[in-house]
Amino acid sequence: MKEIKVFNRVPIFNEKQIEMQTEKQIRFLKAVHPQLTDTHWNEGRVELRPIKRDPNLKDYLRSFGSWHLGDKDVAELKKFLGAINGKGVDLYYSAFAFDYSMVVYDKDGNKKQKGKVNIENALFTSILAADFDGLPSEEFQREKQRLLDIGIETIDVFSGHGWQSIILLNHRVSDKEILKKFTTLMLAKGFKVDSAIVDAARVLRMPYSFNSKALDKKTKYYDPVNPLIIATTDHFWTERRYHVTEIFEKLNSLPDTIKQTNPLTEIDLKAISTAPISNSERKAEKEKVKREIEEVKQIKVETLKDVYSMLDFERLPLPIQKMLGGSQEGLRNKVMMFIIPFLRNTLGLSIQTIKEILALWGERCSPSLDADFVRSEVDRIYAKGFKGKFGKYTEELQKAYGYLEFNKYTKKNKIIIPNTFFEEYATLPDGAVRIYLAMKLAESLDGVKSFNKAEIQNYAQISESTFKRNMKPLVAMNFVSKRRACRRKGEDYAYYLNPYFSSVKGFTMLDNAVARLMLNVLTDGEIKLYSFLSKIVGEKECWTSQKYLAEETGKKGQSSISKMTDSLQRKGFITKRTTEKDGIKHSAYSLNY
Repeated sequence: MKEIKVFNRVPIFNEKQIEMQTEKQIRFLKAVHPQLTDTHWNEGRVELRPIKRDPNLKDYLRSFGSWHLGDKDVAELKKFLGAINGKGVDLYYSAFAFDYSMVVYDKDGNKKQKGKVNIENALFTSILAADFDGLPSEEFQREKQRLLDIGIETIDVFSGHGWQSIILLNHRVSDKEILKKFTTLMLAKGFKVDSAIVDAARVLRMPYSFNSKALDKKTKYYDPVNPLIIATTDHFWTERRYHVTEIFEKLNSLPDTIKQTNPLTEIDLKAISTAPISNSERKAEKEKVKREIEEVKQIKVETLKDVYSMLDFERLPLPIQKMLGGSQEGLRNKVMMFIIPFLRNTLGLSIQTIKEILALWGERCSPSLDADFVRSEVDRIYAKGFKGKFGKYTEELQKAYGYLEFNKYTKKNKIIIPNTFFEEYATLPDGAVRIYLAMKLAESLDGVKSFNKAEIQNYAQISESTFKRNMKPLVAMNFVSKRRACRRKGEDYAYYLNPYFSSVKGFTMLDNAVARLMLNVLTDGEIKLYSFLSKIVGEKECWTSQKYLAEETGKKGQSSISKMTDSLQRKGFITKRTTEKDGIKHSAYSLNY
């Protein structure tokens, strides 16, 4: 558990600390209000509400609000936090997103303040919140363990005088009484939660701020001599999300300690999980989907081959080629949920390559999607760890992109290079590595087991003289075997890859799409260097010296490695980071494919 920090006055942050505070609050807000990551205009605004605790503070403090946390909103949030920096202010966030445009009046006919959430303008929430007020750490841990025992993970925020546990939902709940129903159920199951969290207008303690109630005479914590100002922060974090019905079902598996007067039925659970949709809204949505499907059918896939050069595009099923041509707003989420598992589990692509592909796809969507947003969605969906070869191919996707026969798409996705092959890089000619890689790729993609000279020249894109010069060492080192072919047919030798290698020394895998791209755009020396980096780097950053790389790949000196790594970076294959220490430059490499 993190250390609880207590002060006698509100700390004043410097600019760097405010920047860190902003980053942490953005991370939290995007977790509890995932619609804030949307790049398009969202109907639900979120409020951050400052409440004065210091009676000497005369400043007028306006709430901060946002529909989506773009660069402009982040700058405004930073400015907002700067305005309350060092002041006796408590900060809260709205549990519900709300309709900013709605004009609301109180019972006396007075217009309610715009920019604040209330029961009338509340739209939806993506969390369930439990307030364990006044519990010491040990007792709260016992409450939390009860939730963990039934499979419920929470983000836990120390509020200063207790704890708030946040359950993340994977959908929006529009039932304005959902917090009341959740709190009632928690109490019935014997959880020591505050019964006050019941309405859609609820604001909750914002972490990464300060609890300043000790400055307020109206609170029981008031202390004019030695006020305790307490830092609020998260003590437990989770990215796991649930459906609201799943949470209620898990809680109902526990015995009641208080008899529920009106226990929720299965019908009630289904009813609260989604907002009611009118007939006109349902009709409009169907018409919108119909229009989008017709627009998708007009996509011309012929122009996309050069765009997705990292893919063996022509081998992809036609519906998937069409998907990569861009999607309309109503289909985008379904496409991402289908195609990210497909790229990962069927094609075996790395997360970096998937991000690059989806960023290009996002540019072609209507409306287009911000690349950073797309990459964050790839991270989110990739992290779910789908086991299937692809996501759900829904009825809407089938109507838009056509019938997809998955059983016919069974090509292998990776080539396997024995690590003993890399041990000979210091002496193997660069051209020999190209030939070997080309033969491996042909074997994986086309099932070729035996090659003649002309076929190898075609696959490796080399001349006859280059073939003769570089095949000799491959045969001499037993990586490729050759045998006499039929001379009557004018054939000389047949060549085939040696399938046996030392399992003790292991192997390195390359995506087929990456190997194809290497053969198309890299020089022979760059192919050798990149494949060697693939062996030693993997998914982590590598700080190996240029001297070592030169020795292992048979290059004359560090300058040649420096030039080649610069070229690999320009071509998008690696990211190279150079730092200087004591006048000596050090380079780190990470793979982009």
